[in-house]
Parts: sequence; structure tokens; C-alpha cells
Amino acid sequence: MHRRGLRAAGAWALVLAMLGTLSSKSAAQAALVPQPRQIVLRDGEVKVGRVVADSAGLAAQRAMFEEMLQRLGATQPQGGGAAGSVTFRYDAAVGGDEAYRIESEAAGLVAVAAGPAGAARAAATLVQLARIVDGVAVLPSVEAVDAPRMPFRGFMVDMGRNPHGPDVLRQVVDACWFYKVRYLQLHLTDDQLFSWPSRAFPELLDERSGWTWDAFVALEAYAQARGVAIVPEIDVPAHSTILRQRYPDVFGTSPKELATRPEATSGMQTLLAELMEVFSSTPYVHIGGDEAYGVGEDDQRDFVNRMARFVKERGRRAIAWEGPRLGEGAHKVDTDVLHVNWRTVDFPAQQMLDAGYEVVNAAWDPMYIVDHYPRTMFTAVPVETCYRWDPQVFKHVNHGMPTFAKPHRTETAEGIVGFLMPWWEGREQNLLKLCVPRLAAVAARAWSGAEAPDFVDFARGQRRLLARYAELAGADLGRTPFADEASQRDNRAFRGVVTVSAGASQPVFGPDRLTNGVPDRFDHFLGYPTQPEPLVITIELRAAAVVGRVVVHERAVGQSHEIYDLQVSADGSDWERVGRSGKGTRGAQRFVEHRFEPRKVRYLRVVTEGCHGLTFPSFSRLCEVEAFAK
Repeated sequence: MHRRGLRAAGAWALVLAMLGTLSSKSAAQAALVPQPRQIVLRDGEVKVGRVVADSAGLAAQRAMFEEMLQRLGATQPQGGGAAGSVTFRYDAAVGGDEAYRIESEAAGLVAVAAGPAGAARAAATLVQLARIVDGVAVLPSVEAVDAPRMPFRGFMVDMGRNPHGPDVLRQVVDACWFYKVRYLQLHLTDDQLFSWPSRAFPELLDERSGWTWDAFVALEAYAQARGVAIVPEIDVPAHSTILRQRYPDVFGTSPKELATRPEATSGMQTLLAELMEVFSSTPYVHIGGDEAYGVGEDDQRDFVNRMARFVKERGRRAIAWEGPRLGEGAHKVDTDVLHVNWRTVDFPAQQMLDAGYEVVNAAWDPMYIVDHYPRTMFTAVPVETCYRWDPQVFKHVNHGMPTFAKPHRTETAEGIVGFLMPWWEGREQNLLKLCVPRLAAVAARAWSGAEAPDFVDFARGQRRLLARYAELAGADLGRTPFADEASQRDNRAFRGVVTVSAGASQPVFGPDRLTNGVPDRFDHFLGYPTQPEPLVITIELRAAAVVGRVVVHERAVGQSHEIYDLQVSADGSDWERVGRSGKGTRGAQRFVEHRFEPRKVRYLRVVTEGCHGLTFPSFSRLCEVEAFAK
């Protein structure tokens, strides 16, 4: 066992021993995400008349639970003859900080935990189970024993490319709480935007970020009540343009100077001390460490060690991205530094484990969700792929990377402590729509491990719970936009049923975008991979119709071009190619028009090799297919 002890140890013995005391016969009835280890729904129900905490240390969780019931429509004080209670009770014997149990008593329900995080997890389970009847919160008579399989379950928001203000981050915290995600990492700085309101270096803050010191203090309190620890990150020595441009006398004029100058070390320590002052509940501080091109690897590792020692002296633990190679002797990064492995190229995950590091899996496939702003391109794998996440597998979505065709698989899961799902480069309006369904899927898997329900059962529960989350958080998870029916009377493909051989399963950005009648929207259909095997997109028209012209719209830009075959079929079995697109076909337009001898068609098929001439040519950038008689 690694000496930092992130995995379950002796403290869990009591919790694990209790698991056999409850029947799991009704576990499927609960349809919770993530599914508790053991849960029983007894006969009867509790009409919640009051919520109490028998320990001052759980008062914030009691108040948060009441607030969440109110957001669902429960009145306060609660009436309607409600007489039952929910009590949050402290008991150190429960086990780890996120373990909890729920008990049924004559007076109502008791949520027992060893601290705030466990109480917050119990509250999330109860809110998922709650019904609101005539303004009264009604809960089933439930008993549960629960604890996570993996201790590090994290989501990251990139605040260094596009602004993400307090309102959306509270919604993100709500999502982390609702789906039992422990850590929210804030990538506060990058070359484009500095979102940390430093008091020591006030010229760093960009007002576009929308943040003040007090706003972050308020967010920290909001997250603490929900058992979510905010992990702040200042990414250095690379991704540091703003630091170096605005305070070159402190941070130097190059990443190498930032990594080696004593003044830069002192300046960074000042910034880290500010972060630790505000984000008081997190055991971690992220110090960056990736893509430091032009900085010698020994200098990179020495810099990480200096920052890590400073953090450790103040009772925290440093996290770093996969960056320079292993190193040796005095120039090896201390094994106390938690490593986030994201591409497993220069420093493969197995090598990290062999060297004694604990590892967080942030592999591009399935973890990375990228809104490649300002380009019209997204990276995000299907929700089902997220749910089938294997902690030992490190895979890339780009066919040009070696781990695309041959994913790296570690020899053991020992030392892999969890996941981090990063949201990179994105715009606020796309965050929740793209990320929440995927985060829920991976979080459920990390919480439940191999005992997680199959995907069909997960998806069934998630349909209900996504709507509940949206109600709680005031979140817009979006719907696929459809054109007015009258405007599409000649378009035979409008609202056709779209299936793909691989790719996205995401509402709003999913395959149904190809037949929604809206070809001019900025955001495009997420359909990939198209390599090494082409992506097959099949459209079943609502009724067989005579078709002689098909217009395929691309979200290509500049000289980029989609390479595909267009095929038609009357029965879905016999196909005929009627069009081909490639370099130069699109010209200056954003679509390609394919004309052919009209014939009766029920199915259209596009077999695409992706959009070439842009980053990640394995992505399709088709966004609409229209079919007309002539």
C-alpha cells in the first residue's frame, strides 16, 4: 500500500463488515446514481417535518439538505401534517470521511457519518429518493450502507481560456455533490486568462473572469457544505504568459526563468499561500507541471519539488500533471506528489506506478471534454463509453497518438486512486450540457466499481435524475433544436432517425443534430472516430420518398474538408453510391450538393473518413443532411 493511504484501509473494516447485514433485493428499485453499496427500501414512508443535526460539525449539511428540498418545492417550515424527521448524526466509527449509513427509526430517518463529506453523501442519496407531495418532502423508509470504491473522483473547469463565473460554478458544485464527486479542480490560470484575484499581484487578474476574492470565499463555503473540496491550480512553469508579461521582474520572461529564478519561486509561493488561505478544505493544491517546452527536464522536476515542499509544509499535498520523464536521484519528483496521467507518452502510467507514485487517470478517452473554442469542434466520447471506464486503461481519441490503436494498460489497479475529468477551453453555455451526463457516468463507475449496475439500468435511473439535477441547480441541460415543421416540408430527411457506427450518444450535440433542419448553427454534430475505420452514419427517413438531391452541410473552415461517400437504399440492405466528397468539393460554401437520378429512397448513408486539414482529423464535422426530390 502506498504510504499516503488514499485507498480504503483498516478504518473501513466496520463499514465493510456491515454490508452483509442488509439485503440488496430492492437495490434496483432505488435507481440511484451512483448506486449505493447496499440499500433496502422498506414498507412505509417518512413525511419530513423537520431536519436536525446532533452535532455542530454537521450543521452546514443539515442546512444544505433543507435548502435542496426547498429547491424541489418543499415548503419551510414544512406542513401538511408532516411529523417525521431527518437527523444528521455524527459517529466516528462509520469509517472513512465519505462513508455513511442511513437508518430507519420510529421518528424518521437518521443519516450517520463521521464528518461533513459523509453527511453530504447521505444527503445526496436522500434528495435523489425524495418526492414532493403538496409541499411536503416524502422519503421512503430506507436503510443504506455506502462508501466509495475509489477515493479520488474529480472534475476540472478550465478558467484560464474562457470565463466561468460564480453562478455556473455553483451549478458545477451542485453536480459534484449530486453525483458524489469529491474534488472540483479549478484551472485558474493559463496563457489567455488569469482568473485568480491575487492580492499580492493584482495586475494579474483579468476583469473578464468575473471573480473577486470574496466570491471565491463564498464558493468555498458553498462547496464545503456539499462535501466538495475545491482544488486550486496555477499551471506553471508553462502556460504562464500572463505571469511573465505583467510581472517579469518576479516571474521572468520565459518558462525557463520562471522555473529557475529565486524571485519566481518566492512569487509562486506567495500565490500558493493565497490559494490555501481561501480554499481551506482541500487536502490538495495543483501546481501544473505539463508542457514546459524549452525548460530542461531536471529544472522542471526541481521546480515541482520546490513547490511541493512548500505545499507540504503547510499540511497539503501537491498534484502535478504528467510532464517530464521520470528522472533519477535528486532530480526525481518526490513520490509524495500525486500524478495526473493524461496522455501516458513520456511518462507512462505503469512507469509512474513502478516508481512509487499514486496516479489519477485523466486519459483523453474517456475523460477529456474539450470545447476547442473558437473553433467549431468538440472532443467528447459517448456517455456509454464513460460508464464503461476502466481505471487501468489509458487511451487517446486522436488516431495519431500511439495509445489510440494500442491503449496503455497497467499491470495492476493498485496505486490508481481515481479519475479526473477535465473541461478544457470551453464556453460556459456548453459546460453543463456536455459534461454533466459524462461526469455522472464516470463518477458512478468510480464509486461503485465492478458492482455498478449495467449501462441499461444506469441510463434508466439517469433519465430521471438528470431532470432532478437540472431542477435543483437551475441548470439548462439543453434540447436538440428543431426547425419549424412547415419550413421543412420539402426536406425528406427532416427528423429522420440517425444511427452511427461509433461516436457520440449525447443529447443536444448528438446524431439527431444531423436531421434537425438547422444547418447554420455554430455547434456541430459530434460524430467520431472515423479512423482507422470510417464512421457510418445511417438516416432512416420517416417515410419512403423520391429523392434526387442530397445536401450535406459541413462545419469545416478554411481549406479543411470532409471525405465521405454518400449512399442511398430503398430497403436498408442494398446500397448505391450517389455522391463523393473530398478536397475541393465544398469550394467556398459550407455544404456539398449531390445530384443524381431521382429514385425511391428510405435510407441515406454517409460513410465518412473525417474532416481533414484540422486538428484531430479523426473527427467528423458534418452537421446536417437534407434530402429533396429534385
